[in-house]
This record gives sequence, C-alpha cells and structure tokens, in this order.
Amino acid sequence: MSRADVRRMLEKEQSQASRLRADGRVELTGATDEDGVLVELTSFDVERMGGAEVEKYQERRRRQIADKEAKAEEERRYKLFEDAFTKEGGSRSDARAAYKVMRNDEAERAARLADEVARQQHLSTTKAAI
Repeated sequence: MSRADVRRMLEKEQSQASRLRADGRVELTGATDEDGVLVELTSFDVERMGGAEVEKYQERRRRQIADKEAKAEEERRYKLFEDAFTKEGGSRSDARAAYKVMRNDEAERAARLADEVARQQHLSTTKAAI
C-alpha cells in the first residue's frame, strides 16, 4: 500500500462521524467540517449508528448550523450598525456599546409584548371559563 493510499484512508476515516471500537460498539468521532459543524453522515455512519442515534446526531448538526447562521446574521447586523454609526460621526469603539444598548432595548420591548400577550390570553381564557 502506497503512502498516498494510506493518506487517503486516514482522511476518509477522519471525515466520518462514527467509527467501530474494538469492542464492537459505535463511537462518535466528533469530526467537523471547515466551518466547525459536525460532518454530514455517510451511509457507513447511518448503518453503524442506527435510527435513534442518527436522529440525535442530525438534530445536533441542525442546531449547530442554525446557531452558526444566527451568529453570522447578528454579526452582519452589527456591521451595518457600526458602519452607520461611524458614518454619523461616532467612533468604532463606541459603536459596540451603543449596539448593546439598542439590543437590550429591543429585548425589553419584546419581553413587554410577550407579557402583554400572555396577560391578554389569560384574561380571555378566564372570561371564557366564567
């Protein structure tokens, strides 16, 4: 077996989500792609892992992808805010603090709205019960 063959085998093994242990049990490798997200399951992984484990793995992978996308969207939103803030004469160092204040205000408004909706639902449920 050539060195290139060994290298290809090792690369393939490193990109798999699972491997068989010596005792016959399946072990997750924790292998990730270049974005730090768990690798997609191969047919070998699915065969080794079984249905319930596959579902848990795929859900974990979906959460990682969603978290990564949310983080990228938040960073994009901050960058737009920072650009507008500095264009109006603010400093980059003050932009982060101002953005945090803005996000806290948004969170407070959302919490108040959710509280009001819950209160209204409670009142309508109580009235309907009477």
